[in-house]
Amino acid sequence: MPLVVITDAEFSDLSWEQEFFAEHGIELKVANTFDPNEALPLLIDADAIVTNRCPLQRTVIEQLRCCRVIVRYGVGYDNVDVKAATEKGIIVCNVPDYCTHDVATHTVALLLCCWRKIHLGDSALKRGEWHRYTAIQPVPRTIGKTVGLFGFGRIGKRVAELLYPFGFKIIAYDPYLTEEEFLLHGAEQVSFDALLRRSDAISLHAPLTEETRGIFNREAFSQMKRGVIFVNTARGGIVDEEALLWALDEGIVEAAGLDVFVNEPTPNPKLVQHPKVIATPHWAWYSEEAIWDLRRKVAEQVVQVLKGKRPTYAVNWDELRTKRT
Repeated sequence: MPLVVITDAEFSDLSWEQEFFAEHGIELKVANTFDPNEALPLLIDADAIVTNRCPLQRTVIEQLRCCRVIVRYGVGYDNVDVKAATEKGIIVCNVPDYCTHDVATHTVALLLCCWRKIHLGDSALKRGEWHRYTAIQPVPRTIGKTVGLFGFGRIGKRVAELLYPFGFKIIAYDPYLTEEEFLLHGAEQVSFDALLRRSDAISLHAPLTEETRGIFNREAFSQMKRGVIFVNTARGGIVDEEALLWALDEGIVEAAGLDVFVNEPTPNPKLVQHPKVIATPHWAWYSEEAIWDLRRKVAEQVVQVLKGKRPTYAVNWDELRTKRT
């Protein structure tokens, strides 16, 4: 009987997965750990691995004897060494579309709250203080302002669609798309430098790669308009957090809405407690519907691979085909 091992999951009750895999003649074991070394005794003989936050790097992947597929609970898969998996002939899958609308709406909520400085009014009232509007000056009208999107995949496109009725002008940077794709979603294609210079607000929607890691550094922030709104619901590692703190203190960034951080679940306290920051603990993805989409699509891909079929979302499919030929 094939074996699937779940290293860790956001949800504690995995009875649905147990029943689903049993119906397909697959055994399920749960490691329940973020530590790959703790999980390794189970992973070594697993035919399929499902992971959330547990890192699966080369040292672990090279020890796997039977694994045919690794599936990540989520859109990003930066905790999986895809190159090492490909060399081992292992398919790597994610679920890129389970929470598109949820992350997009969370992004828009953070952006608008930052722009209208909702957090400052809320915290003042909770302290029993009634502040006049002068306490938050200046707050510019949003109509006609430019929002720059760093990354224009599924979520970036959905953010553009949601922002359009508010009267924003949308510009976007994504070097992997054609100009037509930007135009189809009401955005102007721009360079990274132009995104930094022209945006009244910047929102991040790119994966964490060696190319994007730390790209929002002090040099990038220094090129931005003074008073820019900055939102990150993508990956914390895209941002140099010390540079962001500097930009907040210097007044370059007027407010930041952050759902992701370099160190999770223990983010930099200077950042999350900063008076100009609205912070949420990496829950932009969440809705009840998103959870079930995620669980179902992860389990289905495991079954697809173990039954010899192509999975719905395989991030290294082309590389594996090239390797096999």
